[in-house]
Amino acid sequence: ANRVVTASFEPAAQKYTLSVSKTGLGSVSSSPRGISCGKTCAAAFNNGTAVTLTAKPARKHAFLGWSGGCSGTALKCTVNLTAHTTVGAAFN
Repeated sequence: ANRVVTASFEPAAQKYTLSVSKTGLGSVSSSPRGISCGKTCAAAFNNGTAVTLTAKPARKHAFLGWSGGCSGTALKCTVNLTAHTTVGAAFN
């Protein structure tokens, strides 16, 4: 017998890279997971994902602040990814 088959396709989600460059002693992690870095690291996330970065200074060190895609001196920063983004994290 004759049959009709229909196929539906959706475009793959656009992914963007969030790169973190760190100076000084400390670490940076992300939520959702993907970044847990020492000096330099990167991870790909879907377009529009809100990625929260958390800075953790090493013992007896301080977090100086964010640069690039984040700013300020709070230990957490949220980046809404709509393009490839680089964030700097400075520790003293």
